[in-house]
Amino acid sequence: MRKTPANGQREMPANATGSRDVRCSMFDVSPSFFCLRSSRLCGLIQCRSIGAIIFLLFSSACLLVGCSKKEESGASQLKGKQKVLVMIPKGVHPYYEPCYEGFKDAGAKYGVKTEYRAAKAFEVPQEVEVIENTIARHVDGIAISALDDQGLVPAIDEATKAGIKVITFDAPAPSSKALTYIGTMNEAAGYAGAEALIKVINSEGEVAVLQGGLGAPNLNDRFKGFERCLKEKAPNVKIVAREDEQGKIDLTVNKTEALLQAHPNLKAIFGVSAEVCPGAAAALKQQGKAGKVILAGFDDLPDTLAGIRNDVVNFCIAQRTYKMGWLSVEKLLEAIDGKPLPKEIDTGVLIITKANVDSYMQEMKKEFAK
Repeated sequence: MRKTPANGQREMPANATGSRDVRCSMFDVSPSFFCLRSSRLCGLIQCRSIGAIIFLLFSSACLLVGCSKKEESGASQLKGKQKVLVMIPKGVHPYYEPCYEGFKDAGAKYGVKTEYRAAKAFEVPQEVEVIENTIARHVDGIAISALDDQGLVPAIDEATKAGIKVITFDAPAPSSKALTYIGTMNEAAGYAGAEALIKVINSEGEVAVLQGGLGAPNLNDRFKGFERCLKEKAPNVKIVAREDEQGKIDLTVNKTEALLQAHPNLKAIFGVSAEVCPGAAAALKQQGKAGKVILAGFDDLPDTLAGIRNDVVNFCIAQRTYKMGWLSVEKLLEAIDGKPLPKEIDTGVLIITKANVDSYMQEMKKEFAK
């Protein structure tokens, strides 16, 4: 018989190790119960863990697929984005109308959007402002007719840093980071203008030159060529005045009237910028000297062409303005594609007289009617 302890509780038998199994008097839970429950709990945890892993893998896959689709969609939109090219002339002037016509026609052919943004006046700060506003819109390319070389250097540098391709047309900015210049080789064109004038005035007489802005590099180059030709081929022709009419027709009229009064023996007036022939023609007609004082100069404005037809203007030097605009689009697109551009592209000039005044423009456009 076993002895019953004094406290009335039964003493648990010793196990093989000498320790005793402890049982709770209320629940009477055995170790085998804990093992069973533990096994079930482990199985439950394992099932839940596997489910969680599957859920996470599925979610990640969906997320990756979604991101991939978004990236593909974004890349597709970027790839399909229409390029925007902007033409910025020196200011508002009818000379630039055929330039933009060529620019726009080329844009239509190559599927790019073209815009025209011009300052109201021929002033460097205004042109700089137009360029800066265009940079802020993150366009793809800009074609600039530079009113001033040094004055546009910071703005063109800013555009270049922003990843925008910049070229110049009509008037270069050689000190800037513009990729190329498309237009007339102005010194050679000025020389050609002087050669034509020498023939008309028989290599002698007084000549006055009118220029729209004494700081414009392209106009200075024209004058340089004009002056050099006279010295080399017609030493009896004397330049008696060189006046700045600031690119304004009304001021050109006033300057012409003053020249006629100051130089009564004036034989010819030559304009190195576009507004000279229309403005000077008006003054000559008012003074009764149309056809008596030879008038010639650059650019084929409608009023200049009318003056040629009416024998008020003897000839004009037509720059290939339509070609400048067209090539500006082509070269900007080449630059965007990473292709190198030549430093200069000469578009050439034509001497327009009464013989070809009504046919020359169609001849120039035929080059691009492909």
